[in-house]
Amino acid sequence: MDNPHSKKKCVKCDSLKDCQDNPSSWFFLFTGLIATIAVRIVNIAMDFSPFWAKVAWYIGITGFLIYFLYKYRQHRASRRFLVNSGLIQKLRKGSALSIDDAEFLSSILCALRSRKDSANYFFIFFTSAIALLLGIYQDFLLKN
Repeated sequence: MDNPHSKKKCVKCDSLKDCQDNPSSWFFLFTGLIATIAVRIVNIAMDFSPFWAKVAWYIGITGFLIYFLYKYRQHRASRRFLVNSGLIQKLRKGSALSIDDAEFLSSILCALRSRKDSANYFFIFFTSAIALLLGIYQDFLLKN
C-alpha cells in the first residue's frame, strides 16, 4: 500500500523544521493565493475596465480549478490509504500499526501544525473581508 504522505519529510514532527512540504505544494498554495486575489479584485476592476475584470475573473477561476483539483487529489489519496490500510479499524481495536500507518498518521498530525495552512486560511478570510468592505463601499456608499 502506498502511503500518500510518505514523500513528506514529516516523520519527526516534534521538530517543526523537519516538517517540510515539497516544492509542488508551494506552487499550488501560491496558485490558490493568486486566484484568491484575482477573484477579490473583479468587482473593483469592473469600475475601471470590463476587460481587466474579465481577465481577473478567468485567472481566479482557473487558479481555483487548479488548486482545488490538487487538494481533491490529496484528499482522495489519503482516503484511499485509509480504506486500503484498515487504519481506522486498527486504531479502534488497538492493533499494531505498520510503518506506513505510523508515517501516514505522523504526516497528518504534522500538517495540522502547519503554519502555511493557517496563513492560507487567514489570507482568504482577510482578503474576503476587504473585498466585502470595498464592495459595500463601492455599491452603497460611494454611489449615493
